[in-house]
Amino acid sequence: MTHATTSTAFRAERIDTESKWYDLFQKGVELGTWDVEKLFDEVGFEADREILASLEPAERTQIRYLLSGFLDGEFAVGEDASHHLQRIAGAPCFDDNEEMEMYMTMFTLTEHKHTQFIDVYMHEVLGEQDAFADLNPKRGGARVPIVQATGLGDVYDRQGQLTARAAHSTDPVDIAKALTVYHMIVEGLLARGGFYSINKLSGNAPLPLLNHGFKFISTDEGRHITHGVEALSELIEKERAGEPEFQGVSRAIVDVLYENVASIADFGYMFTDAVDDPLEIGFDDLLLRVGRLIDGQFNEALDLDVDHHRVVGLVADRHQECLETDVDDAVREYRKLYRRKRAADGGRDDD
Repeated sequence: MTHATTSTAFRAERIDTESKWYDLFQKGVELGTWDVEKLFDEVGFEADREILASLEPAERTQIRYLLSGFLDGEFAVGEDASHHLQRIAGAPCFDDNEEMEMYMTMFTLTEHKHTQFIDVYMHEVLGEQDAFADLNPKRGGARVPIVQATGLGDVYDRQGQLTARAAHSTDPVDIAKALTVYHMIVEGLLARGGFYSINKLSGNAPLPLLNHGFKFISTDEGRHITHGVEALSELIEKERAGEPEFQGVSRAIVDVLYENVASIADFGYMFTDAVDDPLEIGFDDLLLRVGRLIDGQFNEALDLDVDHHRVVGLVADRHQECLETDVDDAVREYRKLYRRKRAADGGRDDD
């Protein structure tokens, strides 16, 4: 996929203002600098609180579980962008691309703003139910109980491992693996599937602040996915040109998809079947949406050959495992574990 750049009348001495990466940087400046606290002030929390209070307990749980997946996911991508993606952007395989490194500064800022919005929203609107989120997984803590109970956190852990390895080695194949799990799976499939679900539940639970914030987040993520597709396309182009150090890039991208695509079942299950889907998001509808995203991102944008039947089988098998798990019992056990952890650390001991 070739990114269409926006023409600019400005030229610079050292920066290529006609670069696709410069264009993404400038779009980030224009569209990605929305102020989270200003949004809170302008829209306010009260309408969302009132609507949440009018819902049934199971409906509130469904929204909370969906946002829990986003909270841990956005936290993970923000941390990995700060620590690893900045170094990956400066890797020799990208030809010392100054404009890509410029864009990464804007990229990292927006990832942390997404964490800021979701974290504050959950505390101010949903209350103390997810107080365990303060156990930071990057600092010896743990994830939100429902994320840990379903296994969704595993893909965030793999993202951290792969991005760290790529930042250290700067090997093109390692970088392809890292960018695939980060941009194509966590952002491209999980987050976009989540956006679809936010939009769908708004028919039964129209939460103005939540919907407003996620419009900004979705727009930001669109640029992030474009960045991932463009970076992977460069690696694939060099592989197909026969450059030795790039051989294996395409195979690595497809392998990482197969190894991690089942996380779609973990995420979808936790806010649909796990709570009997009272707001009617629909697990099957979500999978259809994600299936189209896989085809668009991997087969069309990257010109790869993904085995659709294999993908369906991997997701279906994992979904069946989820259905056979007593997720409520698992959540209770993690809550007990987290209470003991907090008490041992001298923190609050929430019930």
